[in-house]
Amino acid sequence: MNSIEWAKYELEDVVDKSQFERMLSSVAVLTNLLSAYQIRPIIVGGLAVEIYTRSGYTTADIDMVVSDREAAVKLLQQVGFTPQGRHLFHEKLLVSIEIPSDMLEDADEEKIIEIVTANGYSVFVIGIEDIILDRMRACVHWKSSSDCEWAYRMFLIHREQIDYAYLEAKAIHDQTHLLLQNWSQSRR
Repeated sequence: MNSIEWAKYELEDVVDKSQFERMLSSVAVLTNLLSAYQIRPIIVGGLAVEIYTRSGYTTADIDMVVSDREAAVKLLQQVGFTPQGRHLFHEKLLVSIEIPSDMLEDADEEKIIEIVTANGYSVFVIGIEDIILDRMRACVHWKSSSDCEWAYRMFLIHREQIDYAYLEAKAIHDQTHLLLQNWSQSRR
């Protein structure tokens, strides 16, 4: 069985699973396929929030950063995803993927985490500090109350693992440090 056949088989195997499992499996399959090209897709956006909130937050699509968008799109199409605007959609899985950028912006590559899925495949996720900072920027600069809520929830859930020096330095740079100060004082 070649890699494309394997990928189609793996995706077919999760059709009846939860939306979260279908999304995570889609990324795991793509990650496996792209590893042959030394390309590592990184989950960002709503799916990262869903992962870090232990599915407290739910999202309808996958946002990934992939250094070679052309290769990723080609492989996704080969395993059943079709272009629909800026997304690629798999009709059977009901999974939508967007590749908003070819590089991880405003985030530290060293903080990316690897998660091994139930079937033993890896996915890579933006670091907890960076997804919190992303939502803090939306909270402060776009006045998004839902982003305030989810940033704070992730902050509380992961407060024991967070690199506070990194978070604080980036928050000062992002002009979101007053929000972080309020959260830090309330956790004492």
